[in-house]
Amino acid sequence: MKLLSKVSAESDIKFQNEELIGTNIRLRKYWQEITSKLNTIRDSYDPDKLKVLKDFEDFVKDFQLKKSKLLEELQGIENEISKKKELYYSLISKQDLLDERIHEIREQEKKLDLREKFVFELENKWNEKNANL
Repeated sequence: MKLLSKVSAESDIKFQNEELIGTNIRLRKYWQEITSKLNTIRDSYDPDKLKVLKDFEDFVKDFQLKKSKLLEELQGIENEISKKKELYYSLISKQDLLDERIHEIREQEKKLDLREKFVFELENKWNEKNANL
């Protein structure tokens, strides 16, 4: 890859800037034309077309209202789902704690049973030893 000289790089940047400025100017002209057409559109329509435009605007407003209501309902449903998720996760964590506690209690019971058997065997041996004397 060949590096550009400073002069050619500067001229290339200058050319790109001029293209951007020209594009920006054209876009501004288009914007002004569209805005002026939209501002004068009601004046150039006959009554039938104006009625159709009014019906369309009413349809769009109605559609926007329905859309906003449905979006609010969707947001409410998502909020309820997140609440249920939190409740479910808290129940799972509590169940995990209970399972751990049950496991600990069972382990303690096993140790107590072993200790009880050991003591019982010691008592039997002690009793046998004393009985033989």
